[in-house]
Amino acid sequence: TIFAMYLVFLLVGTVAYTIAGMSLFESICHAMCSLSTGGFSTRLNSIGEYHRLAIEIVTIVLMLIGTTNFAVLLLLVRRRWRQALRVSEVRFLFLLLLIFVPLIALSLSHGLGMDFGEAFRQALFNTSSALSTTGYATMGYDTWPAFAVGILILLMLIGGGMGSTAGGLKLTRVYLILRMIEQNLKRKLVPGRFVDTPTYTKAQGKAKIDDTLCADTLGFVGCYLLLFLAGALALTITAGCGLTEAMFEFASALGTVGLSIGLTGPATGSATLIVEMIGMIMGRLEIFIVLTGIYFGLNRMKFIWREHKKSRQ
Repeated sequence: TIFAMYLVFLLVGTVAYTIAGMSLFESICHAMCSLSTGGFSTRLNSIGEYHRLAIEIVTIVLMLIGTTNFAVLLLLVRRRWRQALRVSEVRFLFLLLLIFVPLIALSLSHGLGMDFGEAFRQALFNTSSALSTTGYATMGYDTWPAFAVGILILLMLIGGGMGSTAGGLKLTRVYLILRMIEQNLKRKLVPGRFVDTPTYTKAQGKAKIDDTLCADTLGFVGCYLLLFLAGALALTITAGCGLTEAMFEFASALGTVGLSIGLTGPATGSATLIVEMIGMIMGRLEIFIVLTGIYFGLNRMKFIWREHKKSRQ
């Protein structure tokens, strides 16, 4: 079912790109890379080289489809739209877009003297690209105001939907963290009368936010942010850049986004590339899998070494 659904989305995306003005070959390539949140383009300057609103709109829709949980997409395909729209991370996704697109648009309009309509267009596309961790761009970020760059860093850290091809912390985990903060504040404000069992909505229905889920979420988020800080600080040393540039670049690498503020390119040093490659591998495999593999690998090596010593004795 998922394979058939993906093929339909790919076909529709290819047709939409062709109608919007792309060649058939470029339409197929960009449809695949938008749906898989890959972000690769046949053009040097990515989607921005086309300068066409229709192509940008098609890309935004495909990126948002690609960053949506496959279980939610199945609900949409089966026309269970109300159930899909009740899913917590879907609502959270659109809430983030509703908040941050106007903020970035205002920042670009004020900081770059850009017409607000154009600023909103740029903000909508690049916010969708960062949040979905696709990595398409319509302009360079080296001239962007620090406020707008900071929002993009935050969005790349948050990432896309659980159970999708997107990277980052994932929308559900960030939503759960915010719900935990809300519950903690309520307990402090009304400690004697507060009785509540928090829940969140998945594609399968409502689920409790229990202690095990909280511990797992906090553990992952903590490891992710520690790795992000370590990687950003490492880039300030290897690339000799400022902390903002390092945070942007490593957030992009760790979230498998692909956006760059100008730090990564053909002339980038080997040490910087190694730091970014470590971030990409850890981000793609979601940290715990890598740590588990290293742990069992080391234990296996210890076992082999002990057996070897026994055989020699």
